[in-house]
Amino acid sequence: MTPREGIQVSVYTRWHQLAVPLAFALAAGSFMFIVLNRGPVGVAILVAMLCLVLPPLLAFQGFPTRNEVMVLPDGLMFSRRDAVPFDELSSWGTDDYLKLVRPGRATLMVSAADLQSRDRLLREFDQALSTWQRQQPAVSEPIRRTHFYGSARAAAIGAVIIGLGALCMVMALRLREPSIELAAVGALGGLVGVIMLLGRRV
Repeated sequence: MTPREGIQVSVYTRWHQLAVPLAFALAAGSFMFIVLNRGPVGVAILVAMLCLVLPPLLAFQGFPTRNEVMVLPDGLMFSRRDAVPFDELSSWGTDDYLKLVRPGRATLMVSAADLQSRDRLLREFDQALSTWQRQQPAVSEPIRRTHFYGSARAAAIGAVIIGLGALCMVMALRLREPSIELAAVGALGGLVGVIMLLGRRV
């Protein structure tokens, strides 16, 4: 059943998230492999660009994300996927999106279409979940709210991304024919790493 007066969202899974770092890893690995084996730099750049594009393209085209959601008293109902009852959740977070962690099932990242929809989604979700938890037996384990930015995990991942970005830049600039384009890709990756490393809890 399609929700009435639903909120327009995009719903992502870990596969969508992993597609991006996988693309960077494949691009850097293929570029270094071809160059270190004295292959043509032009071919190395072309293969690296293909590796950057293909994983996200396959993930997002193979698993469409557009959806509509309605917050109900006992969970979330989606227009294009199974409902998510609150009793399936072990934790949730709102760093960049509404993250729903379900033991034994795919973690969902729900991103609203615009700022107004995001405010409505988070407000309705927080109110419904709080009301639902108050109605549960005292022995029930509460559903924890977690934060990614400002955590040790975010800092560690950010540091790794900075290192990979720096390595990519050095490799690109030390070629016989330095590649400014590839160095820019490394710099962009490093910037993402800095944001994750220095990010603070909101």
